[in-house]
Amino acid sequence: MNLFKVEGTVTALGQNVFDNNVMIYAYVVITAASGRRTMIEKVAVCNDVGAVLELGISGRFYVDRLFNGNNVFRCQLWGVRADGLAVIDRHNLRLKTGLFKIVYGILTIPIFGIGLILLLGGICLLALDLQNDRQQMFKEGEGRLPPPLPTEAVRI
Repeated sequence: MNLFKVEGTVTALGQNVFDNNVMIYAYVVITAASGRRTMIEKVAVCNDVGAVLELGISGRFYVDRLFNGNNVFRCQLWGVRADGLAVIDRHNLRLKTGLFKIVYGILTIPIFGIGLILLLGGICLLALDLQNDRQQMFKEGEGRLPPPLPTEAVRI
């Protein structure tokens, strides 16, 4: 299964690269109450979850394991449920990566058929995305979703 959750406390955040859409951490370490440490390497965190991710935050962290061809990131941290806090990221990197691979694959098929590999990889990513339901997985423990973010920001 590509979607999984990790319970515990964030005890280490590796160095990161940031642009306006995503922050890519070299690693995120989550330590469970039993002392078991889980290290997630090359994890992408979009703006919604990135706003609440910090050292010492405890709760459930929802991760999507996807391997993209450019090896920039391996996973996406797409949800956090902590005390009085529930955040789902509105960006689905699996969907975006799959669509990119399909378009790029179609464009590069004439070059010795190299695009077929990308095309098949993109189709597999989209098939797995349709099979997994992030919203349902996030609702399992609590039975409710966080309120939606405002659609329009106030500019000052």
